[in-house]
Amino acid sequence: MGATEKLARFVIETPSEKISDEAIERATAGLMDAVGTALVANTNEIGRIITEFTEEVGGTPVSRVIGTNIKTSSPNAALANGTLGHADDYDDVGGFGHPAVILMPTVLALGEQLGKTGREILDAYVLGFDVGARLAQGIGGDHYERGWHSTVTLGTLASAAAASRLMGLTVDQTRHALGIAASHAAGMQANFGTMTKPLHPGNGARSGITAATLASKGYTANQNIIEAPLGYVAVFGDKQANINAMTHQLGDAQWQIVNPGFKIKEWPCCYGNHGAVPMLIDLVHKYEIQPEQVESVEFIGGMGASGFLNRPDTDTYFGGKFSLQFNIAAAVVDGAMSYDTFTDEKVNSPEIRDMMSRVILKDDIMTKDLPARIHSQHRDQTVVINMKDGRSVSDSIETATNTLVGHEIDVKFEANASKVLPSEKVERALSLLKDLKNVKDISEVLDAVTV
Repeated sequence: MGATEKLARFVIETPSEKISDEAIERATAGLMDAVGTALVANTNEIGRIITEFTEEVGGTPVSRVIGTNIKTSSPNAALANGTLGHADDYDDVGGFGHPAVILMPTVLALGEQLGKTGREILDAYVLGFDVGARLAQGIGGDHYERGWHSTVTLGTLASAAAASRLMGLTVDQTRHALGIAASHAAGMQANFGTMTKPLHPGNGARSGITAATLASKGYTANQNIIEAPLGYVAVFGDKQANINAMTHQLGDAQWQIVNPGFKIKEWPCCYGNHGAVPMLIDLVHKYEIQPEQVESVEFIGGMGASGFLNRPDTDTYFGGKFSLQFNIAAAVVDGAMSYDTFTDEKVNSPEIRDMMSRVILKDDIMTKDLPARIHSQHRDQTVVINMKDGRSVSDSIETATNTLVGHEIDVKFEANASKVLPSEKVERALSLLKDLKNVKDISEVLDAVTV
């Protein structure tokens, strides 16, 4: 039995009662966070464009777009909700990239169309996450190093898996769905820092629903797409690819959503910034550093001078989310970071531009010339603030681990939702989402998060 069939059987045949309470809790947190990031995105330009587009193209009105009064087809709603969820790069990170903005739009759009319960969509979420994370483990680190955006290259199949579960497809139909989804998978890192990056997960979620829907009607694909010659791994993988790793201990190991799991972001920017920023904020406060005292700021790490976060000339709020220079400058100048840090005005302010010019990015000399299988796993980061009086202060971490937990997740959701919804709806939405496993019809949740 090949990897494609094993994964399809796992998705369709795993009973709900086998999915642990902890896995359901983590899925609940990830989905709720992504709904919040989708809501707040209705206030920015990306949100305006994608919702206008969705309304213009129309579609059978069975699924709603978060934060709006738009009702459209489930694939189109998934496109909009996935794009909204990732529009600020404020969603979670882990597994196979940004899992929530692939899985949330898939299960909400299709779940509303099919009248599913909260528990049913959470089961599909957990299983889809497992498929995406297992593909990530088997495809190899060099997949990302070659420029693919794994959130969508892996996530499109995760979406198809979740959709297949919700639609109650057979194992054979699910194999076809994965095959169809594999031909939809695409997304390149060259589009990071542009509006097209958030389009990636939206397109992946739309493609996953499309693939499962076509398969349910008898549309066919290569049923062994993952392991086939000229198939998924052959095209997307490289020297590190390991098909067996994709199904190792399938159904017996701890759920991927629990371990290695995912992190919920504190700030709306690429997680590659989330190591340097808290270190710098701590140093600024500990040593009472003022911007005019700073000669230069050094960052040494795997995402340094040669990484996609080296963007010294960015001049937009969205580009700033992917600029170490901007994030470092903002942390040093403000001694803090928040949602409101990321504006065109802030990126282009004289004080920030001056500090950005003093930021020096350096690759880790121990790993920069090593193969991807080593380089991609090396996450050590060091920051150094050099003062005009000759002093230097520094800090280091082995990898960024900061994540919101518990009530902090609720606070983030309320802050995001309150920018679009009235207070009574925010309270209702939070209550329903936190208790999602007991919601009888997912349309109740959509009632609370639309206008």
